[in-house]
Amino acid sequence: RQGHLTVSLVGYTNAGKSTLMNALTDAGVMAKDRLFATLDTRTRRWQLPNWGPVLLSDTVGFIRSLPHHLIASFKATLEESRQADLLLHVADASAPGVYHQISAVFEVLQELGIEEKGTLLVLNKTDQVASPELLDSILRRYPNAIPISAKTGAGLEELAASVSEALSHYFRDVDIEMGVENGKLMAYLAAHGEVLSKHFNGDRVTMHCRLPHKYLGRVRGAGV
Repeated sequence: RQGHLTVSLVGYTNAGKSTLMNALTDAGVMAKDRLFATLDTRTRRWQLPNWGPVLLSDTVGFIRSLPHHLIASFKATLEESRQADLLLHVADASAPGVYHQISAVFEVLQELGIEEKGTLLVLNKTDQVASPELLDSILRRYPNAIPISAKTGAGLEELAASVSEALSHYFRDVDIEMGVENGKLMAYLAAHGEVLSKHFNGDRVTMHCRLPHKYLGRVRGAGV
C-alpha cells in the first residue's frame, strides 16, 4: 500500500458499504443484509477520473453506542479508517432511523479521535427511499451529501468526481528537481507522498510527486 492514497468506507451496519465497494471496484466482497456482515478489512484498487488509482477499504459497520470492548475487538479494521486519507461515510437513506444512524457514526468517529478527518457523506439506497420528498428532506439537512444507489449505479460517477475533488484539496501534484545525490529529500518525498514518476538528466532527477499540502512548505526549502 506504500505510495498510494487510501479512501475508507465507514458507516452504520447494513448501510451498503460492501455493495458500494463491489460497484466501484468489482471486488466481489460478500454483501449480506445482517449485522456485522463485514468483520475484517478488505482493500481494493479504485481508478478515479482525473486523479488515478487509490486504495478503497471496506470496514466493519458501526452501531449506536458501540461498546468500548467492541471498539478494541475491531481495532484492526477501524485502524484502517484512522490511517485513511479520506473517509466515505455511507448512510442508508431508506432507513427509518437514518438521522440517528448518521449521528451514531459521528459518535464512533469521535471515540476513535478521527472526527475531524476529511469526510464525504454518501446517501446510499436512494432507489429504496419511500418518496422523493423524503430524500429532499435529508438533503436539506445534509446539503453536501452525495445521493447514490450502489445497487443500480445511480450517482456513482458523481461520487467518484467528488472524491477526486476532495483529494485535490488535501494533495497537490508537483515536480521537484534535485541532484541525484540528495537521498534525504528523495526519502522524504517517498515517506510523505506518492512518487508518480522519476526523470533523470545527467546528475539531476525530476520527481513527479503527489504531496499533502502541509508538507509542501518544507519541500520548497529543499533543505528537508
